[in-house]
Amino acid sequence: MNYHLIHHPEFSRDMDRLFEEWKKDQNSSGGREFQAAMGALRALREEREAEYEGKQLGYGPRSYDLRDCAELKVPVEREFTPGGYERGPSHRLVYREFEALPKVEGDRVVQDPNAQPYRQPIAFAHRSMDPADLAGQRLGRTVGMPSRDLHGLVGGGRPATGKDLRDLKTTPHRIPVPADLLKQAQILRDSPPAGTKPKPATAPQANVNRPSAPGPSKSKDR
Repeated sequence: MNYHLIHHPEFSRDMDRLFEEWKKDQNSSGGREFQAAMGALRALREEREAEYEGKQLGYGPRSYDLRDCAELKVPVEREFTPGGYERGPSHRLVYREFEALPKVEGDRVVQDPNAQPYRQPIAFAHRSMDPADLAGQRLGRTVGMPSRDLHGLVGGGRPATGKDLRDLKTTPHRIPVPADLLKQAQILRDSPPAGTKPKPATAPQANVNRPSAPGPSKSKDR
């Protein structure tokens, strides 16, 4: 299964900034972040998130209510503890997931078994920057206050490391598309798949300046 991606506006701005840094120097800190983020986004789109460590997020009295979110742990920089042990993945990509939209044919709503669901990347940052906190701000949540829209959801799955990893859910709960994203979701639903839209004979080949991203890796060290 493939997913449509609906980037949060501030996430898009972050990616634009990192792309500019990548164009200047692919080996710069920002350039490496851009390549790693692109690899993680491809994994989200292609349902390959299991190639990364990940966990559901949750809610507590001193945190934002992120029961509809999960994070991928994305390796960018190799970092070590004072004792010389390698730390786990340096960055986090926080995202959420929405149900596929039905089609409207005349005055009827028709379920499409081949319709693609959606994922929304919200924040990508080094773990020291608290990407979950950043995601809560971007979603307009309030610290210590449960979101009424998430009533009944259970979040806070354990990290996908350690013993007995069976049956651990590390992806977000799939919820209906929020009202403020319906228009974008409809446009994506009704657009032809990438690469299938006819091109004028005079159209040049698309030049998508996207680098090859490094492959994800897993580490049991946190």
